[in-house]
Amino acid sequence: MKLSTQYTEQYLTPQEYEDYAKNHENELKIVDENLYHSDMLDWVHVDEWADDVMCTKIEELAAEIRENAEVFVVVGLGGSNQGARAVIDALSPQDAAAGSPEILYAALNLSASYYENLLKRIGNRSVYINVIAKNFKTLEPGLTFRMLRHYMESRYSKEEAARRIITTPTIGDGALHRISEENHYRYLPFPDQVGGRYSVFTPVGLLPIAVAGIDIRKLVKGAKKAENEYRNDGELRKNAKRYAITRDALMEKGYGIEVLSFFEPQFEAFGRWWRQLFAESEGKNHTALFPVVCSFSEDLHSVGQYLQQGKRQMMETFIHLGTPPADKAVDPENEVEDGFDYLDGKTFHEINECAYKATVRAHSEGQVPCMILELEKMDAENIGELLYFYFIVCYYSAVLLGVDPFDQPGVENYKTEMFRLLKTK
Repeated sequence: MKLSTQYTEQYLTPQEYEDYAKNHENELKIVDENLYHSDMLDWVHVDEWADDVMCTKIEELAAEIRENAEVFVVVGLGGSNQGARAVIDALSPQDAAAGSPEILYAALNLSASYYENLLKRIGNRSVYINVIAKNFKTLEPGLTFRMLRHYMESRYSKEEAARRIITTPTIGDGALHRISEENHYRYLPFPDQVGGRYSVFTPVGLLPIAVAGIDIRKLVKGAKKAENEYRNDGELRKNAKRYAITRDALMEKGYGIEVLSFFEPQFEAFGRWWRQLFAESEGKNHTALFPVVCSFSEDLHSVGQYLQQGKRQMMETFIHLGTPPADKAVDPENEVEDGFDYLDGKTFHEINECAYKATVRAHSEGQVPCMILELEKMDAENIGELLYFYFIVCYYSAVLLGVDPFDQPGVENYKTEMFRLLKTK
């Protein structure tokens, strides 16, 4: 994985970059020495929650689910599902094994029609569910689990329902662990020291990913590679620091939005995960860049005009994939004069590459500072490295901004208000 900042230098000169880094030496040192909120940094230690023993346990449980389930429902919101979805969508279908159950995501909203359609999609198919919650105090997963538990117990015997319900709670703390014990549900740990948005390399993310038929050991291998580079002051650490300094220094110069853009639609769920990571980690004390995600080419034809000539308040990061998951040659057209003969002999990847290069050039010339993150190919190991890289970037960036990257007090505010309204009705 490589980072290019060449398209930012006319907006943030090398001298300005060095001055910003020098002025924030203490903050950078805090991150490098793991001194900031060290009690919440268990995600840094990949082996803590994804060692050989845990991976084997997850693989065995996933194999049972894959053998017996046609549908696997993941009940979780935000950090409880975004990491798994990012990996599954990025790597399916090329890395997912055949015969995987359909994975459905529940607890995403409170819409009655959604849940009606969810039950219709399950139909008469064999189903397992995985309920993921750190404290089980969030309304959406709590309500969803109540509904699905009644559904499972009415469709199967109580004993069979218990076999098909897997939970991922914080052990020893909260209602979900207690309910699991009382009802004999099997469960995997949701680490107390790991926030939801940092949890993809724990059972929170690894079980759904394994059920999808993706090799979690390769994913973990990529994360471990990134961790080693971070610990040993390798290239990943240097790139993460450069990325964080560049985005925060540009923010100080008046840029208020970071756009994450890509030309492979399999990154769309990754984009949602990235958006939560930065919005929830940094959006405090009335600071931070607002994270926006664009999937090109589609979004070029919806917001491209604004990106090119709208208010100059954006910086942009492109995720560029070196080797595509698939490619296809353009079929020549000999019978119809359609005006696209210049595409004959080209592949879709070549055409997509031209679109990418043209967009980077146009946006940069249109006064949008652009960074490019080069990913060699879309496989489990590279995705694992990419996810871990962004953990480190976010860690550096939040500390540079002077905010706690691990809490979310604003979320708790609207939850409190929601519960107040519900209890007074």
